[in-house]
Amino acid sequence: MSKLDLPDIIDQHATTDQIHALLKLYKEEYKDDIRLTGSKSELIGNLLSAMDKRIISFDKIFQLVQDSEEYGNQYIYLFKSSSNPSVDYNNGESIKRSMINSSEYSKFPKVTLIPPSIQWADFRYPNRGVENSWLAKLYDVKEKEFKSDESYDSNTGRRIITYETKTSRVTYIIYWNGNDHLEYRISRTIFDSSKGLSNSLLTINSKISDGVDINRDFIKIDLSKTIQKFLTLTESNESIYVLLSAKLKDSEDGIATFKTYSDHRGDLLSESSRKNAIKAYLDNNGEGKGVVVRFLAEGSNGDLSRDLNVVLGRDDVNQIIIPAKINPKDYNYVRRKIKDFS
Repeated sequence: MSKLDLPDIIDQHATTDQIHALLKLYKEEYKDDIRLTGSKSELIGNLLSAMDKRIISFDKIFQLVQDSEEYGNQYIYLFKSSSNPSVDYNNGESIKRSMINSSEYSKFPKVTLIPPSIQWADFRYPNRGVENSWLAKLYDVKEKEFKSDESYDSNTGRRIITYETKTSRVTYIIYWNGNDHLEYRISRTIFDSSKGLSNSLLTINSKISDGVDINRDFIKIDLSKTIQKFLTLTESNESIYVLLSAKLKDSEDGIATFKTYSDHRGDLLSESSRKNAIKAYLDNNGEGKGVVVRFLAEGSNGDLSRDLNVVLGRDDVNQIIIPAKINPKDYNYVRRKIKDFS
């Protein structure tokens, strides 16, 4: 079992903007010690130097890592509890004891861990002060071989290919909000595939089965109607979001894909022929999937730090993909807006 050093953890999970934002909080009071310019590695070095000088506490840096690991750059799957669940999911202590051996949770959080195979890394209740909520976290590893070099031996006439194995730590989060909703969050990696995601979901189901009966007690939250509202209510919400692309499935399971020319030119419905074609699909019982919505910071009343792309229903009816690292406030805004259209 190996561990990551703190600089590596920060580098893997936190973005340059997130590191910069934390340093900026202390710049005014410690002008000679805090630097806001430089490469990402230099900012990390300055952050750790500030910790050594007791300017920034380890708790603040840990919170940075925790936030960046738990919000964004994830596949998110939404579930709602049934009307008659088999256990009290508001009882975080009972859920923890059912799923996790006491010898494991006494060592939480295992933020530096790179496990040889899937392991529990954390369990918190209530989570971030939300009544009756809890958050469970698993770490796993994925490995894949990549071609790193290729050469030709003129003496033998052979082509020589060198491969290297890349390893990535994967984070699985299971979050109960204390109000009938459960979600899985799976961190995105360079190794992702549809089959890999399916296997990850099966792995989570298996690991939590002693405490959470996902098949008996929960149903998927179907985002199909939410997607349809995003497709049809664009004009009245143009300050809140624009659409970048969508797949439309017709009544015979045919698929049509609509995209803007680029991410920076207009929105999906700004051109009349695309708009009319999409309307024709929806008017004839077509369904949208894999819809890319760009939420606009300008229309968020300060609740969104920047424009943010979100993918709805690409692989399953209850799936959300947030491709970028974000902060908790951004995440909560996106979830509120999706709920507003549900």
